[in-house]
Amino acid sequence: MRYLSQFSLPLVIILLLSTANSYALGRQAVPRDAFPVFNNPRMLSVEAAEDLQVVLPRDAVIGVVYGGEARAYPVAVMGIHELGNDTIAGLPIVVGW
Repeated sequence: MRYLSQFSLPLVIILLLSTANSYALGRQAVPRDAFPVFNNPRMLSVEAAEDLQVVLPRDAVIGVVYGGEARAYPVAVMGIHELGNDTIAGLPIVVGW
């Protein structure tokens, strides 16, 4: 145990320095615009989405209800886009994942 404790701090510092050098500050992990933003997507009725198997009853969605209108954005789609612009009841909105 004493042997390990003598070297654990320098080992941690070396690991941190090697990690810091490989990930320079400000480096982007994903290139800019890698996830396309959607704009005013075409919406389907619940029945049409289920008939076409675009959305299944077990699928998670992000739901928005405003002004008597409702929208559902499937998480599977949001995982690709991450951000979207839409309008609900005349109000511009941004949906993010």
